[in-house]
Amino acid sequence: MKIKNLFPIMGLVFIASSLSLTSCSNNDDPITPDPDPVPTELAFAGSETCATCHQDKYDMFIESGHPYKLNKVVDGNEPEIPWHDLGYIQLPQGKTWADVTYMIGGYGWKARWLDSNGYIMTDNNSNDDTQFNMADGTQVGYSTSHAMGTKPYDCGKCHTTGWKSTDDGGAHQDGLEGIAGEFFAGGVHCEECHGMGNIHTVTTEESDIHVDKTSELCGRCHTRNADRSIAASGGFIKHHEQYDEWLTSSHNANNVGCIDCHDPHASVKYDDKALGQGVTKACTDCHSTFNADNHGGAQLECITCHMPKASKSAIKTGDYKGDIKTHIFNINAAADGKLFNAEGTVANPEGLGMSLDYVCYQCHKDVNGLGGSQSTKTMEQLSAKATNFHGTK
Repeated sequence: MKIKNLFPIMGLVFIASSLSLTSCSNNDDPITPDPDPVPTELAFAGSETCATCHQDKYDMFIESGHPYKLNKVVDGNEPEIPWHDLGYIQLPQGKTWADVTYMIGGYGWKARWLDSNGYIMTDNNSNDDTQFNMADGTQVGYSTSHAMGTKPYDCGKCHTTGWKSTDDGGAHQDGLEGIAGEFFAGGVHCEECHGMGNIHTVTTEESDIHVDKTSELCGRCHTRNADRSIAASGGFIKHHEQYDEWLTSSHNANNVGCIDCHDPHASVKYDDKALGQGVTKACTDCHSTFNADNHGGAQLECITCHMPKASKSAIKTGDYKGDIKTHIFNINAAADGKLFNAEGTVANPEGLGMSLDYVCYQCHKDVNGLGGSQSTKTMEQLSAKATNFHGTK
């Protein structure tokens, strides 16, 4: 009787021992938890989450201009921007950071602001100080045709991550009526270019993230006119039109795209001190046979002439010189070449390239004494010099 009653007990002991042996590998390893379930719907994960696996890319990106296109003002404190000390950016007269909800830009060229209701602060009847120019510390008026408190912020398609306009059913971000949409994050973050990443963070599969290396991706924002013409105003090309300019260039014709020369994760503006290299190629890496030693020992770089600053974001630095390099590259050596159409609203309308005035009068003076500090040259003289420039010794 006693022996018969032992069998159930022995069976329990055996089962318990078997569970103990099969629950761990190598007898003492901990139990491995089940992996996180794969989400069934796409959602934003955030750039900081991307950094857990892509720290090197994140460290470059966070020092570039992309994430600082729109900066939230928290508790009345000035947003921190790389390469600038706090207190450097000057607000409109009589305003404090407590009066501002967001700062537009503030990384490289200029800063503007959204007021307490989310409207862009404008110049109508103000003190001509609603734009701060970073190159020279000046303040100028922005958008004189709009009264203060009436110009909505509808720039989120290119200034934020995950923008959804009110026209498309989006809410007003933070309940601010002046912001004409909602977004996941201010500034251009990883997922604005790579797509929502919550599934990829779990699977880590490349197929679960968007990797688009085409120039067309850059062209979603580095453009202006719907027909891809190069918009101009006030004697200069407008800013953020690099894709439109590139379309008219021989680089486009020869399938040399944006990422052939740029790392989109790194800063170009502060390439000398930011992590990574925003510009990854030298012109001579491809154009190795061109003669460039025939300009009087001036030691000019290729980009001095082929990427002149004919574009303007904040200020002009000369009669023929703005503050942003163009991406047209080609030079029209004709003496009667014109960069703009008759109305001055479109640049390089015939696709012939940069006109000689915006190339050469960066340094030389025109017949009216306008331009740089070097000798006066007529367009005919410039044309004679420029024609077959790289083929002469």
